[in-house]
Amino acid sequence: MTGLETTGTFVLPGGASVLFTTKADGNMSSVGGTDAQDGAGNRERLRLRLGLAALARGYQVHGSAVQIVTAPGQDPPDNDSLAHADGQVTCLEGVGVTVLSADCLPIAVAGEGSVGVLHAGWRGLAAGVIGQGVAALREVGAKGPLHAVVGPCAGACCYEVGPEVHSALDSPVEGRANIDLRAIAHRMLAEAGVATVRDLDACTICDERFFSHRREGERAGRMAAVAWLS
Repeated sequence: MTGLETTGTFVLPGGASVLFTTKADGNMSSVGGTDAQDGAGNRERLRLRLGLAALARGYQVHGSAVQIVTAPGQDPPDNDSLAHADGQVTCLEGVGVTVLSADCLPIAVAGEGSVGVLHAGWRGLAAGVIGQGVAALREVGAKGPLHAVVGPCAGACCYEVGPEVHSALDSPVEGRANIDLRAIAHRMLAEAGVATVRDLDACTICDERFFSHRREGERAGRMAAVAWLS
């Protein structure tokens, strides 16, 4: 495991690039958080900044569905016309597969010729979104070893949950206790056959460069994780 000390654009073996936005890039959601009316414009500025033909995203429901992107399409300003999916994979160049988050884990996974990005909170992890994402990558033709990077998320330092969450993720405790979703994701990525995992190791709850639903409640915007073939 190699940690990533700063935000920015990262390159994974196999020819994929990954970007995790911060609060400074604006709220990337059109429906939640302060300044959601600017979400579509913020995403369009991000697309232009990255030089991509399109950003592909889904309506996230904390589940395990992963969508295979076969055409560039258009990023709608709201969620009404989006498929319900917590992950996107593609083998198309010039398309940035995208998820939004504000404490949940944004995970990019890539192999030679394909790339995917997953939105994984505790419910998504328990539902198997990582395994579904890896299977979808192989389905679209990912060759060779897979490599992943996990972005900013609620850290073990701050993320306290009840016993039902620990139980759902096979880490039962009595009462409330902190949980390390990043470590659980690492284990699940390894079990799914991902060869290497890197981290942009920042806690969204205590690092105010990032939006955090746990810290800010309904005012929290959303960051974007974008991955594309480069």
